Amino acid sequence: MIIAIDLENKFTTFGVYSDDENKNLELISRFTLKTDISKSGDEMALIIKLMLKDKEISVGKIDHFIISCVVPDMVPVYTELSRKLIGKDPILVSVGVKTGLNVKCENPKQVGSDRVARAVSAISKYESNLIIISASSITTIDFVNSKKEFIGGLIIPGIDLWQKSLFKETSKLPKVEIINTQSVLGNSTIKAMQSGLYYGYKNSIFGILEDIFREYNLDKNKVKIILTGTYSDFLSEQNKYNFILEKDLALEGLKIIYEKNMK
Repeated sequence: MIIAIDLENKFTTFGVYSDDENKNLELISRFTLKTDISKSGDEMALIIKLMLKDKEISVGKIDHFIISCVVPDMVPVYTELSRKLIGKDPILVSVGVKTGLNVKCENPKQVGSDRVARAVSAISKYESNLIIISASSITTIDFVNSKKEFIGGLIIPGIDLWQKSLFKETSKLPKVEIINTQSVLGNSTIKAMQSGLYYGYKNSIFGILEDIFREYNLDKNKVKIILTGTYSDFLSEQNKYNFILEKDLALEGLKIIYEKNMK
């Protein structure tokens, strides 16, 4: 049994994988915690033990932790957690870990492990040119070609950061709920802000997709566009691009990376 951990800036997602009858790792449970850099390794170990106990999963059955982490301060915390719970260091997705992904960026070491994990999962399922959108607090849009080469991508603020900037950087604008508005034009300040958030975020993503199609001379009907992340619903509700929703894309990528490194 392993636990895959996708540790991002705002939330951390845990996937518990156990061997099925054919000795293949299968996701049996998942849960999400808020990423909290104030927590110690001892505190996180206790939280994880309680979460697993609630799901009737024995800590003693865990063989490994594999982690994708984009918050450097959390690496020692989760290393301590792993040592306390299973007596060994976690596998950290970083330089030297086999992924099977050919990263064609200027400095492959700088590509986030979360982006790598999602791409690894995507190329295991699809053969065509791929665009991977992670609609989270930090939204990424990455292009992997049909040769399974990670060409690059874009990193932009998520819709919640748009919301936060409107509230924090102005004197009178209130904090509003992020919703899918039915009308482009809002007839009140709150509705105008909500429309601005929803349509601004959605159309920035759609516009970037069109730019990628044009720059790389891609037939949009032959490109698989994979969508994941906390705010993916805001993009999939008007699915003009036939998005493929993959809720556990990063966790599945971590599982695959684990298997590659255990052979």
